[in-house]
Amino acid sequence: MEFFGQLVARGRDVLNRCLSGFACRPAPPGILAAAAFTRFKQTSRMDDLEQCITLYRDALELHPPGHPSRSASLNKLAETVRTRFKQTGRMEDLEESIVLSRDALNLCPHEHPDRSTCVDNLANGLLIQFMQAGRMEDLEQSITLLRDALDLRPPGHPDRSASLNSLAVAMNTLFQQTGQMEDLEESIVLHRDALDLRPPGHPLRSTSFNNLAGAVQTRFDQTGRMEDLEQSITLLRDALELHPPGHPHRSGSLSNLAAAVQTRFEQAGRMEDLEESIVLHRDALELRPPGHLDRSTSFNNLANAVWSRFEQTGRMEDLEESIALHRDALELCPPGHPHRSSSLNNLAVAVSTRFEQTGRMEDLEEAIALHRDALELHPPGHPDRSASLSNLGEAMQTCFEQIVRIEDLEEAIVLYRDALELRPPGHPDRSSSLNNLAVAVRTRFKQTGQMEDLEESIVLHHDALRLLPPGHPDRSEFLSNLGRAMRTRFAKTGRMDDLEESLHYYEEGADHVFSNTLMRLSVAVRWAALARSQRHVSTVKAYRLALSLLESWLVISPTVQMQHKILSGKNGYQTLASDAASYAIEIGDVAQAVEMLEQGRALIWSQLRGFRTPIEQLREVNKGLADRFLTTSRELESLATSSESKPTTSIAQDSATGASQKLVDEMYARKRRLASRLEGIVAEIRTTSGFGDFLRARRFSVLQEAAVEGPVIIISHSKYRSDALIVLHDRPPVSVELDSDFDHDGPSLVVELKTALQKAQTEPKACDVGIEGVLESLWNRVVSRVVEKLNELGIEKQTRIWWCPTSFLSALPFHAAGPIPVVDRRKKYLLDDYISSYTPTLTALINARESKPGIRRHDIGLPQLLVVALPDNGLLEVENEVRAIQENRDFVKCLVREQATREAVIGKFRDHQWVHFACHGQLNPEEPFLHAFRLYGKDRLTLLDIIQSNLPNVEFAFLSACHSAGQTFGGAREEVLHLAAAMQFSGFRSVIGTMWAMTDIDGPFIGEEFYKRMFAEEGSPELGFKRSARALRGTVRRLRKKRGMTVERWVNLIHIGA
Repeated sequence: MEFFGQLVARGRDVLNRCLSGFACRPAPPGILAAAAFTRFKQTSRMDDLEQCITLYRDALELHPPGHPSRSASLNKLAETVRTRFKQTGRMEDLEESIVLSRDALNLCPHEHPDRSTCVDNLANGLLIQFMQAGRMEDLEQSITLLRDALDLRPPGHPDRSASLNSLAVAMNTLFQQTGQMEDLEESIVLHRDALDLRPPGHPLRSTSFNNLAGAVQTRFDQTGRMEDLEQSITLLRDALELHPPGHPHRSGSLSNLAAAVQTRFEQAGRMEDLEESIVLHRDALELRPPGHLDRSTSFNNLANAVWSRFEQTGRMEDLEESIALHRDALELCPPGHPHRSSSLNNLAVAVSTRFEQTGRMEDLEEAIALHRDALELHPPGHPDRSASLSNLGEAMQTCFEQIVRIEDLEEAIVLYRDALELRPPGHPDRSSSLNNLAVAVRTRFKQTGQMEDLEESIVLHHDALRLLPPGHPDRSEFLSNLGRAMRTRFAKTGRMDDLEESLHYYEEGADHVFSNTLMRLSVAVRWAALARSQRHVSTVKAYRLALSLLESWLVISPTVQMQHKILSGKNGYQTLASDAASYAIEIGDVAQAVEMLEQGRALIWSQLRGFRTPIEQLREVNKGLADRFLTTSRELESLATSSESKPTTSIAQDSATGASQKLVDEMYARKRRLASRLEGIVAEIRTTSGFGDFLRARRFSVLQEAAVEGPVIIISHSKYRSDALIVLHDRPPVSVELDSDFDHDGPSLVVELKTALQKAQTEPKACDVGIEGVLESLWNRVVSRVVEKLNELGIEKQTRIWWCPTSFLSALPFHAAGPIPVVDRRKKYLLDDYISSYTPTLTALINARESKPGIRRHDIGLPQLLVVALPDNGLLEVENEVRAIQENRDFVKCLVREQATREAVIGKFRDHQWVHFACHGQLNPEEPFLHAFRLYGKDRLTLLDIIQSNLPNVEFAFLSACHSAGQTFGGAREEVLHLAAAMQFSGFRSVIGTMWAMTDIDGPFIGEEFYKRMFAEEGSPELGFKRSARALRGTVRRLRKKRGMTVERWVNLIHIGA
């Protein structure tokens, strides 16, 4: 680069002296200009291009009319001015370029050796002008000129490949306007001929690879033939190989390959293609630093790819990054820039998508304004006008759905019809226009009741669907839309064939494996809702598929934190399992209801437990296969429990963001590779004799093992109905229907409880009154019915029972329901009659009881107890609590104050079977995986830390800390994410925790009383950790009798697990 700079500088100085009248030997300005142009191509610096144009103007002055080199100077100046137009979008540059090219052509008669070059340059200028203004005469004249140029470059001519290439590009452009396949086929033939003339080693071979790939991909867009797309990707990979790191055209090759691989993702739905596309786009962007001519294009491309990932995963960070990238792209496309309209459109789509997620009207209003700005840049005749019309139509229809102004819907329909007129039969986007118009017309029918609108909608939907090949990724959405139209007509006419047809389209859409999982899930939910409303035979099938798709959609995201954010979104899938179960109960299949609840709840815990599936029996049969499963599962668990970096919102301004986003990309790619590997291993395991059900959803016959030591009561809550399902070890499950208003009132009890607890410090009496009201409602409306049924079933009092509430109800204290009416008017609660425990799921309880192969069993009654204690000004009684525990036994190990660091606590876990925390607990409403125990200094033991600990030798944990079994309810209400559940997952079989803030003064009494009861039964055949539920019940009953005791304090403690 230094050589070019010195050459241009010295030559420019000499030229200035000559033009000023000095006696000198003139330096050739054309050579200097060529040097500046070469440097511009390497650096993309606009000052190089400006200097080049100035030098070519100087050269033209030295070649006045009549000079034999004037045509060449005109041509060169035309080319560089046209290049400047491509960077700035100034139409005067394009117009000047065309004028200069015409002047050059007029100086080159038919026999002139430069005529073909002049013809070629003018044709390229006219082609660009067509792309800006959409005047077909420009395109037609360009093609005519390019054919003339090709005639002037017969076989053997050194520039024949260039003419073939230019004509091929123009024919592809013509095809995009007319939809005539012969134009596209001619383009492909011309590109192949050009490639044949550019053998290995030719400097333009990579260009031919790229151009032929583009034409073949266009044919794929028309025919859906995957071999065309595969050929395109192969050609683009060949082009990239010719552009190694450091090559000035490498960024373009990366970008082209990324686009093609993304297209393959859109067809086949393989996440590895989308992940590769994002990586390639990021690599291209890195090679286009600030000031690079194509930086805005890279911003746009990467933004679109990341947006596609959002569409798959629902991860809001991807959508926010997409919007930030589009804003950065738009800043680089000021008014007049040729790419401004596409940037406006892309940003509008992304912002509109965010509106759909958040409901913020300012996003919708911005999207509409952006679409209108884009449409103004696409006047009648512009090749992209139909896209702008369609996009604005979608935004206006969305606006109508929000504020129900009929004029917005009418405008949307007009825009859709205008777009459809510009997409005649054969146009690649005609099916999309038909679908959009069909949806809008059906929406108008709902407002006006005009049957002609509904009939037109159905016809349009059929036409749109016919244009989609069976493997098209939009087919599920189109099938769903047609299903909705048929459902609408069924609702109007009651014709059963319309109902059957609607259900058929829903089922086909939900089963369409080439469409994205999230779309299929939404279709399956619609199918289930319609089938249920008609008590159709396909209802259970629809629910089953929806639950399976929910699992598949969730595990696309690599980390549990990402998965939780997805489940917390406003997607309406939090109640899917309960809704499905409620239907199974309706039809009398309670066992299937239990299976559905187990499959569709606590999905994150279920996934993590799958990674820790015991494989000892498999190892006896096939050690190698067992080891492969174990290794891959550990890698997946490590990835799932890793922390997610938080990107910033300004992509261009924060250099750290690129690295952060790349880390996320790598997580997705690694998740996909590991998941694919594990899927193959599991499939192999299932072919092994005796392992056919390995990692499949558990049947009820397996799940009822959870009730081997006492019944498990699942409280199922749905908008359709609420029931208590009693799971028994040796009998079919029993359903107890709750009152019809509990569907609505159940969540209200949670609100009442929360309101009461807020008064615990300032108004303790009011707090107690509120909690007592909740306990009484639980008894009257739920628990009394369950107890009555338990009596009928012969379940004796003073035995153990387990509660498994769903949804919001998991925040309610079922164990303390009451008071129970008694003859002597004493206050009696459920805990007086039964020993209650809780479990997040049946599987969690089964796992807590399972023996652990290879783990030594310590003498019963002689556990090693670790006490983690952090006394401070807010926990003045912690030291007394520790002393009370130590008085019971001398094998208690304490980590107090500065000893209780995160590292020390995690390290000591493995050496102790029991652990007791006496410290602060804290909730993180936004990030439940950051719920934590506060340790020494700023150390925290988070829920995520606990999950990452695999503690096979532990048994029991007492979490004497605030909120240790409490959770927030931001959206993922079926996931049961609290510290106690994490302790159980990490290996503790029995855990005691607190549902809300714990009162410090109760710590010493509870500690002394509880461990006295635990150690008093050393001779009992019952394992030590299993005594904890009974010991806690006895402790709480004593605590309740203390003078001045409040309800809020004794209800707080609960037992979880075995």
